[in-house]
Amino acid sequence: MMRADSVHAGRGAVEEDAAPRGASMVPEGFELIPPFGPFHELTGPLYHKRVEHGYVVGMRVEDKHRNRGQMVHGGMICMLADTAFSWASGHVRPAAAQALTSHLSVGFAGNAKPGDWIEAHVDIVKAGRRVVFSDCFIWCNGKRIAHATAQFQIVSVGGGATD
Repeated sequence: MMRADSVHAGRGAVEEDAAPRGASMVPEGFELIPPFGPFHELTGPLYHKRVEHGYVVGMRVEDKHRNRGQMVHGGMICMLADTAFSWASGHVRPAAAQALTSHLSVGFAGNAKPGDWIEAHVDIVKAGRRVVFSDCFIWCNGKRIAHATAQFQIVSVGGGATD
């Protein structure tokens, strides 16, 4: 790996020799998230890191993520928020359970373009036995471009609610 110029909030970036497509510049400290399924294989790659007050999931915006206006499609912002919430919720639930989105609300305040690095900073507000409540901001180039809230139902791997 070789160091490159900063791409987000003054942090260094890492250029990976065998980086996944579209991931030539990933900020330090981020690790690849294995795809959750076929949808994430199409939209990814996505990266994560643990921070003092929660979790961060990030991605490099690619041309395939944009709308006609040359900016990231709002659906991609929603996907990033939902995936970040799911990733963070997965670290507060029992190992034999999964978190399913039961509510997601996203408000947009800015945009990103292909080549930009965007991050979802998740805060778990409350993690109960059956429900996880979370909040996050999506950041690009030091600016908040979206705010999201979510509620996840915790269910056993077999599909029923946990006790």
